[in-house]
Parts: sequence; structure tokens; C-alpha cells
Amino acid sequence: MDEIFVLCQGVSLRRTGKVRSAFSVQGEDVKGILSAPLILPAARAFIKVVKEPVFFFLELPDQQDSYRTYYLDNCTKPVAEAIIKRFGELLASDGTARFGFGSNATEEEIYFEDYQEFSAYLKDPHSFAKELEDLGVKEKGDFETLWKQLSDDNVGSLSTVEIEGETVFDIPGALEQAGMYLSQEE
Repeated sequence: MDEIFVLCQGVSLRRTGKVRSAFSVQGEDVKGILSAPLILPAARAFIKVVKEPVFFFLELPDQQDSYRTYYLDNCTKPVAEAIIKRFGELLASDGTARFGFGSNATEEEIYFEDYQEFSAYLKDPHSFAKELEDLGVKEKGDFETLWKQLSDDNVGSLSTVEIEGETVFDIPGALEQAGMYLSQEE
């Protein structure tokens, strides 16, 4: 079955061309692109295959066209699942935020980036690759991306979305009591 590629609410592009959900494994790295409905299942699949404790991170744009990174460290998998349950729709819908999860124990990490691409680092990427295949994402050596579709006549944009009165900019404050903090990296 040839899926229709669904854009996130905060991602705009006139034409998606032949973009389909896909991934490739290169050593310990897994790179890919996901249709909007597959982003949260992929995050859950990643959390499933890594060791606890896990961390959640969120990158938000600032006025200087750079990003501020927030972390919530040393979570159990149920806490990571609670973050997805509470904020997942907002994270997966937004075009400006970047986010991910990782293992504090192994430094493995998944990073959901602009235009619905993701990259993951795993010591054993094949367990995650199998999870992606179970979601219907095909492994391909080379695949189309939304970035490759951008042109003068196929302009794209990323925007912040609001769902039930909240945006991704509300997440750090909502998780502050749980220990979320702003990284002091320069």
C-alpha cells in the first residue's frame, strides 16, 4: 500500500511530491521521515527499546533565530509515556519545536527535527528498525524528504500551533516542578 504523506499541522508545503515515511540504518544511526500520524508511535517505539532512566528534551526557537534546549532527566518509561500522553499531540503537530527522548544510561537518543525528519542513535539500531517496520515504515537506502521538495514554486513554512489554549512554549513551565530545566550550553 502506498501511503499518503500527512503533514503536521504546523508544517506547510504546497506539494509533498513522492515523500513517504521511510528510514535508513547507517551503522548506529537511524535517519528517516515520518508522516504526522507516525511521529508519536515512533517515539513510543524508541522508548520501548532503550534502557531507563530516560530523558526528554525540547528545543524552542527564540527571537535570535536560534534554539533554547530544555531537559527533563532521569525519568521512568511510564513518566516518558505520560509526557507523550499529555503533550504528544502538541509536540507532533508543531512545526517550530524540535524534541526527543534518550537514555541517561546509554546515551542513545531520538531527535524529531524540522519538516518531520528524525535521527536516532542506538547501540543496536535493528531493534528500533523492527519497531518502525511494524508501524509500516519502510527501510530504504535513499528516500525523499520535504527539504528536497522545497523550491521557489514550492515554498514551505514551519509555524507554532495552539491546541486547547496551549503551545509548545507552555511545556517547560508545565514540567518545571517535575524538574525540567533550561540547558546552559553556550
